Amino acid sequence: MEHNLENLVNAIEAARKSGRFFCKFLSPNDTGSNGSHQDGIYLSMDAWNIFFNERPVLETGIEERLVKIDLHNGKSFDSRVVYYTSKKEFRITRFWSNGTFQREERDDLVGALIVFIPLSKRNNEDYKVYIFNTEEEIEEFTQTFSLSFTRNYSVYQEYGYITETQTFEDKVLELVAGYDAFPDTSIMAHISRKAFMEYYNKTSIDYDKDLINWIDTEYTVFRLIEREVYKDKLIEPFYDLQSLLDFANSALNRRKSRAGRSLEHHVNHIFTQQNIPFANPGQTEGRKKPDFLLPSTEAYQNLAFPPENLILLGAKTTCKDRWRQVLSEGERVPQKHLLTLQQGISENQLEEMENAHLQLVVPKPYHNQYPRAYRQKLWSIHDFLKYVNEKY
Repeated sequence: MEHNLENLVNAIEAARKSGRFFCKFLSPNDTGSNGSHQDGIYLSMDAWNIFFNERPVLETGIEERLVKIDLHNGKSFDSRVVYYTSKKEFRITRFWSNGTFQREERDDLVGALIVFIPLSKRNNEDYKVYIFNTEEEIEEFTQTFSLSFTRNYSVYQEYGYITETQTFEDKVLELVAGYDAFPDTSIMAHISRKAFMEYYNKTSIDYDKDLINWIDTEYTVFRLIEREVYKDKLIEPFYDLQSLLDFANSALNRRKSRAGRSLEHHVNHIFTQQNIPFANPGQTEGRKKPDFLLPSTEAYQNLAFPPENLILLGAKTTCKDRWRQVLSEGERVPQKHLLTLQQGISENQLEEMENAHLQLVVPKPYHNQYPRAYRQKLWSIHDFLKYVNEKY
């Protein structure tokens, strides 16, 4: 599916008009790429009110309903939303078959973002569905609504993204109290780690899990600071369209800026905590600046320093296409590494990465979102840190 600006604009407009939607990254299980014979996209019970009018409470059996799907490419067809009590599974079935998706199309959609938007505020029967399979589309949509995907999915309501619990939000509010302007993005990352670690009274760190938790918490931190900073703007009316547009563009650009630096800030913290030498960003040939260069830029530019002891790490939230950027960022490092939060990539892309000598580093909880044939080849954050500590 090619990048289509009009399609993206239509999706954002439809989502805003509806005020609620469910979206998730498609896993091999969802597309059937793992060999499963089940024709269904797994949903979350957190999204029950997007697909059912009343919460399923059956002790046995199933609850199901037919829904109409209006796919962004013009296809319209019926699907079936079903909750299996025995399996505690919630799926939408007959989607791929009734949508007449070919097997190759489905395989290429691993890691794509699918969005279900109810077309009625009262009855959950008709849905506009968009599938985004480029990083530009995924980032533009998710950052427009400031969504977090640490659990692979996001449920958006008119009152905002569903957060953990009110008591946890209270902890975040305690730490962000007094901010009447946006702090530096590194400060927001620090507040997020502090809020999570203190609220859950954590004394030890599992970097694979806690990196995800810190980034998830940061969405809450940012939204609460955003609400405080913009409260006057949201109460006072805008008297001309240009003022409204300027404010909206400024708010959206700030969301994108924060999201773009978040992962780097947390990786920077992990390396510092582990006493790992690094440059962030590094500098290699010319103006090339990889996200992380280990042990330092000076070591890289010293031709007497053994190239086998150099490590180049890209840090990209999504990497369906941008992984190729990492390949050209340091000629002295033949085997490069890329840390990503991307939840699933097609086998074809993973094979390309392997052939290009790029080692993918993915938080361990996300490994199951990848094709089974490649899961053993993925590195966890723990694996990467072990590799680095053996060198330095």
